[in-house]
Amino acid sequence: MQVVKKALLIFFVVWFALVLFMPKRNLYYRVEQELAAQDIKINEGTISEGVFTLDIENAVVYVKGIDLIHVKYASFLSLLFYNSLTLKGIMLDDSLANMMPTKLDEIRLSYAVWSPGRVSVAGKGPFGAFKGNIDLLQRKIHLDFTKSTKLGVLKRQLKKGKEGLYYETSF
Repeated sequence: MQVVKKALLIFFVVWFALVLFMPKRNLYYRVEQELAAQDIKINEGTISEGVFTLDIENAVVYVKGIDLIHVKYASFLSLLFYNSLTLKGIMLDDSLANMMPTKLDEIRLSYAVWSPGRVSVAGKGPFGAFKGNIDLLQRKIHLDFTKSTKLGVLKRQLKKGKEGLYYETSF
């Protein structure tokens, strides 16, 4: 039993050290570099590192040189086995108003090693709340709208299912 305790303790200490000393800022710059290859650029206001998090404030996302998305606050949490990205205060360009809501209060994306190829999504906005997943292997997005109030232009893109309204597409 002592061997198991020592092995678990060593595993925990190594994991904690990896997460604590992980170069979060360099990881962010690497993601930014990969997005730049797709002609997506991020112009952030401030970046701050925490023990487990990397926080970005006042980010502007440019797609092909067009100012498309403003994010008031973004937080990336990495525990190696579980990662999440939380975006708050999202404003989309007004040119997208006829396709989707231009304001979102919060979106949370999370990925876990025990569920490979799948990203969980949850969010809320003035139109209500949604949750769902992104299947990276089958390249599908499925979102269930749970508390829908003022859907507006979003309503014509939603389908009616057993549990309510949902959105599904492939990429």
